[in-house]
Amino acid sequence: MIRFSICGAASYACGELLRLMVHHPETQVAHLADSFAAGRKIQDEHAALMGFYDQEILPLNDETLDMIVKDSDVVFTAVDAGTVCGIAEKVLAAGKKFIDFGADIRFRDAKTWEKWYHLEHPNYEMTKEAVYCIPEIQRDLAKGKSLISNPGCYPTATTLGLYPVVKEGMVVENTIIVDAKSGYTGAGRRPAPNKLLTEATNNFCAYALGGSHRHTPEIEQILGLEGRLVFTPHLAPLNRGLLSTVTLPLAPGAAPTTEELVELYRNFYAESPLVSVMDAGVQPRTASVAGTCRAQVGVAVHPAGMIVATGAIDNLGKGAAGQGVQCANIVFGLPETCGLEEIANPV
Repeated sequence: MIRFSICGAASYACGELLRLMVHHPETQVAHLADSFAAGRKIQDEHAALMGFYDQEILPLNDETLDMIVKDSDVVFTAVDAGTVCGIAEKVLAAGKKFIDFGADIRFRDAKTWEKWYHLEHPNYEMTKEAVYCIPEIQRDLAKGKSLISNPGCYPTATTLGLYPVVKEGMVVENTIIVDAKSGYTGAGRRPAPNKLLTEATNNFCAYALGGSHRHTPEIEQILGLEGRLVFTPHLAPLNRGLLSTVTLPLAPGAAPTTEELVELYRNFYAESPLVSVMDAGVQPRTASVAGTCRAQVGVAVHPAGMIVATGAIDNLGKGAAGQGVQCANIVFGLPETCGLEEIANPV
């Protein structure tokens, strides 16, 4: 059995990770740690886990890390920005695997992280060594590796919707518009006025306009779109779910039909069982992927010489914990869908 531990166990993403691991036939939990919920039982933080886990959350300190490193094959982290590398260094030194849900090791150039997170990066080399992995695109890079950076939710949905036509060279080097909506769990678990029930219910709003969202450089990095991306995120009155709509100009001479694009996408994702490409005229739904690590992708040609691509995921599933499990499966040589076969509720 693969023994796993979690740092940041009280977070939404790690609660989802534990839920998914209940169904994973090859894993067993070792330790759970968190800076804010130490001393509580994990089922007190995530009530849905009652009857499946009964572990006390340990304080996230050096003594706990020594236990985690000793008893684990892989460690997952969802911790504060700037604190990841110190944990990763101990895990990697012991020859164990490390998968991070945050942004500390997502950027090949640590100076990009410093610019967007306004902190000094503690380990420039680690950002170069980490494998940033959306499995449908970078699975071969992750096989057998020890240091994995789990992508953000917006970049995952956007990239899955956009990557096939970018790779095919169908897109002119011009501005690309990303209009994306996420459920409130994407904003994390710590309280904030805009996440109060009275503020979030029956409300729909944009935020981080003007290119100020931290996922902007991540999308630019993976797709090679530096300086060409207009990314506007929105908070939707959902607990979970994310829909990214991308509008991009066709390159001169490119005149595919919608049906041809659907075929292109299906060929590209033919070996990716967790991605479904919709028929022409049919668009993804967040409800159809909720609670899963699955993604739905749609594409259409606009008569103004544009492509409109859409990607729907669960921001906690394919956008965080589910993708982390998917990456772990690849790292350990397991079937990519191991423990991730669940489908969404029909209604």
